[in-house]
Amino acid sequence: MNNERLNRNEMFFGRDGQDRIRRTTCAVVGVGGLGTQVVQQLSLLGVGGLNLIDSEEIDTTNRNRYVGLRHDDPVPGFRKVDLGERLAHSIDPTIPVQKVFDSFVSEAGFFAIRSADWVFGCLDCEGARLILTELCSAYGRPYTDVASDINPQPTPPAYGGRVCVSQCGNGCLVCLNVLDMDEAARDLEGEAERRNREAIYGVPRAAVGRSGPSVVSINGMMASIAVTEFMAVVTGLRQPKAISTYYGHSGKVTVSVDAPRKNCWYCSLWDQGAKVDVERYIRDGIGKAIR
Repeated sequence: MNNERLNRNEMFFGRDGQDRIRRTTCAVVGVGGLGTQVVQQLSLLGVGGLNLIDSEEIDTTNRNRYVGLRHDDPVPGFRKVDLGERLAHSIDPTIPVQKVFDSFVSEAGFFAIRSADWVFGCLDCEGARLILTELCSAYGRPYTDVASDINPQPTPPAYGGRVCVSQCGNGCLVCLNVLDMDEAARDLEGEAERRNREAIYGVPRAAVGRSGPSVVSINGMMASIAVTEFMAVVTGLRQPKAISTYYGHSGKVTVSVDAPRKNCWYCSLWDQGAKVDVERYIRDGIGKAIR
């Protein structure tokens, strides 16, 4: 492809910065409302490869926010990873795209993440975030977690999102107090534990669901912050901000200056590789619950 399209990038961070981006392969875990935005921006930025991981097909309710989804696409029946690949190649057909149509907690999913230089998590499950935190730390992969949220209960409603960047074992979702560990534990509990809890509280997990309001512009805001932090690090402009929070209802973006908690177990795993045995999640069948 004619890389003159990247000329305006180079006017900002130079040819060397563009070359660094071109040598970087990114894994995008979750190719949905947030993930398609990230795929689009990384492709426009000129990354060297994309590993796309998602186990789901698109449904009708996704049509309000998935970048690149056309009105005549077959829904249901169109895989999210296929949408991501088409989106990337509509921008630059030379970008290598590896697709994993499965839970990321699988042999293929873990391999695609280990094969990347940088990982973006666009997930809506705390248990999945915890596993991805451990996996990226164990294999020394910088991890950008992207989240958006709308709470319609207040008047007016609260909405916004958060981006958290973890790298080099110097802070993660856990020690930066971003992750809800109680919810993560519920997400990762075994079948017997789940049945016992549902018997006590009388609410089947499947009945609760994770669906809620979601709109394209808030997802776009969070994806833009996430990709900008990635761009700044890779090109050498600056180090990333650990936590950036967007409060859409008040029109503010804040950057946390809080230091991570000391002696974080997840950070201590940085670049220890297979001896951490993150693969135990695959053996335990967690991927069936973490989609």
